[in-house]
Amino acid sequence: MNTPDDPLDELLTHWQVRGDTPPTFQREVWARIAAQEAEPTWKEKLCTRLLKPSSWLVASAVAILIGAGMAWLETRPLQLTPYDAYVRSISPFASHHLAAR
Repeated sequence: MNTPDDPLDELLTHWQVRGDTPPTFQREVWARIAAQEAEPTWKEKLCTRLLKPSSWLVASAVAILIGAGMAWLETRPLQLTPYDAYVRSISPFASHHLAAR
């Protein structure tokens, strides 16, 4: 790729740094960079934790346990008294009677 000759290129090739850098220069640069970086917000921390694979594994396990628990609660047999069982069996408004229509 041919680029047109830029006069700045020639100046940059001959440019020399005058003077020595202080020995703490690198440490000061990193300190300034660290000072400008803001502490992540709670939302950023939450998103960072949720996007980790171990978090997905834990979240999946919790979801499975909650789903299994809710399914177990839904499928428990109802403890009906004989009176309630009789009323449900002859009630015309019971769901199994309405489904036959």
